[in-house]
Amino acid sequence: MKKSFATILIMLSFALQALGEEQVARRVEIKVTEDGFQPREIQLKKGERVSLVFTRVTDDTCITAIDIPAEKVSKVELPLDKPVSVTITPAKEGTEEFHCSAMGMGDGRLIVSR
Repeated sequence: MKKSFATILIMLSFALQALGEEQVARRVEIKVTEDGFQPREIQLKKGERVSLVFTRVTDDTCITAIDIPAEKVSKVELPLDKPVSVTITPAKEGTEEFHCSAMGMGDGRLIVSR
């Protein structure tokens, strides 16, 4: 009886650990400066859950909201000096662009590979 209870506890521990790992996303910091996005290109893996954290650090930019069209993300407001997180899981390999919502300016790219 004690062995089967211990076995159940061990299995439950592994199951909870696996669930926790699925929910954790890799975090990538992106600054919005007067020169645009820093970094401009981000390397991702297909199926990788990633949290893109945008922080606008200047008023000298038109990038006050962003779109990531391939991920169906649009008009995410970027208040000055406040990090804003967008979590995505790219499903396709290739290049995905992100830019300002107002005029499509900025040349950010997500490079998605296997």
